Amino acid sequence: MQNYLEFFTDYMDDHGIKYTQQQDNVLKVSYGGDNLDDIHIFVIFDQDGDPYVQFRCWNIANFKNKKDAAVALCNELNSHYRWVKFYIDDDADVIASIDTMIDSDNCGFVCHSMVSRLVSIIDGAYPQIAKARWA
Repeated sequence: MQNYLEFFTDYMDDHGIKYTQQQDNVLKVSYGGDNLDDIHIFVIFDQDGDPYVQFRCWNIANFKNKKDAAVALCNELNSHYRWVKFYIDDDADVIASIDTMIDSDNCGFVCHSMVSRLVSIIDGAYPQIAKARWA
């Protein structure tokens, strides 16, 4: 029986979308945006085969020694973008994420939609992120 990762890779192959497999349950899909050249989305499928998928983008920007500004920025971004959650990790990197549920009938479309939404929001928010980082 096909798993969700295979449903998604089949969908991307059918649509000519490039990806790389990072681990047994993790794919990386990379795009370039208008404001940020490299946006790498990691699609993380549940290892137990449950219909939950995580979409993460690490290292959007680093706020070393400016963690207070980063927290304020994430709060502002989270109040504006309802689909994506922005947060700061222990290394002061801005992380963006979306989680969703899927099924075998909608896996490819939903996963691609979430990747596209995450890329679009990160690219749209990047000028604000860069401004806060360099302020």
